[in-house]
Amino acid sequence: MANEYIASLSNRIYIKSETDFPEQNSMADANVAPVTSFALSSNRKQLFRRDKTGYRSESPVMGPQRELIQFNLESYGTGWSGGNIKPAIAPILESGMCNSADLSPALIVQSSSGTSISLQADAALNIGKGLAFGSEIRFVESISGPRDFTVNAEFTIQLSAGSQLDGCANLALGDVVNTMSILDSWAPSQAVQRFVSGAVTDELKISVNNDFLEIAAKGYARNMFDSVSGSGGVEFQFPEVPDSGSPLANSPIAGHLGQAFIGVPSGRLCTLTQAEIRIDNSIEPRTDEFGCFSTKAFVLGRRKVSIDLTVFERNDQLSQALYTKAVNNEPVPVMLQMGSQPGSMFAVYLPAVLFPVPAFSDSQPRLLWQFRNAIAMGLQNDEIFIAMR
Repeated sequence: MANEYIASLSNRIYIKSETDFPEQNSMADANVAPVTSFALSSNRKQLFRRDKTGYRSESPVMGPQRELIQFNLESYGTGWSGGNIKPAIAPILESGMCNSADLSPALIVQSSSGTSISLQADAALNIGKGLAFGSEIRFVESISGPRDFTVNAEFTIQLSAGSQLDGCANLALGDVVNTMSILDSWAPSQAVQRFVSGAVTDELKISVNNDFLEIAAKGYARNMFDSVSGSGGVEFQFPEVPDSGSPLANSPIAGHLGQAFIGVPSGRLCTLTQAEIRIDNSIEPRTDEFGCFSTKAFVLGRRKVSIDLTVFERNDQLSQALYTKAVNNEPVPVMLQMGSQPGSMFAVYLPAVLFPVPAFSDSQPRLLWQFRNAIAMGLQNDEIFIAMR
């Protein structure tokens, strides 16, 4: 029926990695992502004539002008069910991490003792690689051989000979701009559809202990097209909506279920109330170059990885050790796992974090410690690792 309003819920967001699927203006390989909010804007640098015309009216210059395309996206965090298909949220994380996800295979254990593990066969191991056993994810902390390594914390169930360590969808930091395409699809088909290519995440944020695990991405894009104005030119064909199955297939992970290891690897912290992990790539879009109306490329700046934590203080050794490390400005490892079921697990590992002295908050019946803007240290793309299973 004509003359209808467009419902805000009549919307799906499809995302694909342009590194994995470089075909331009095609979304056939895209997946519907569990996006909760998507804002897209074109900030045009409008020029005005300043010559003396004898009148007070503004005289804007018509025609093409330089513009900067920006997006802000919020999504649920999900796990990975295995196989050779990446999670639907992988392009968002890959863009923020500036690297592609690695889908690792399962490994068979020969023997284990504490955090030390030996495999039955040689494996492609690397620091920060996530491995899952049952309902837990751990990260490779050190490697002593092609079969021998240690993980950041013990598994709750002791591994025995023949135990299988399931592979994860692993993400490590990189130095290459990893772009994605986003299709903003609306119903009915007569509504304005929007398509963005060359999108890159400048700021990535992971929020823990809300109702759901939430991921937010903010960044820039090279091009924005729509289905009605013909802005892409005569030869441009607006991409069709892909057939990627039901959007309910991406089960969001609860933000209050999981495990936390902070400061002392052998001690599990159960008093975490809130955490927010941020990756700032300091991207500079190339928009002001001579002869260019749109962004032609992006330049990666100095990366900053930071974390906010809020925990309840307890009169135990773990709380005292964490506070002492903060006072002495000594780095501590941080690992957070969200979810407790295979296929719905998401883990983050920061090997060395410098915590500030916490602020004490007595606004609740129990004393809270608030760590703000703690800095994750790194040498060569090793500040943070992400694993999904």
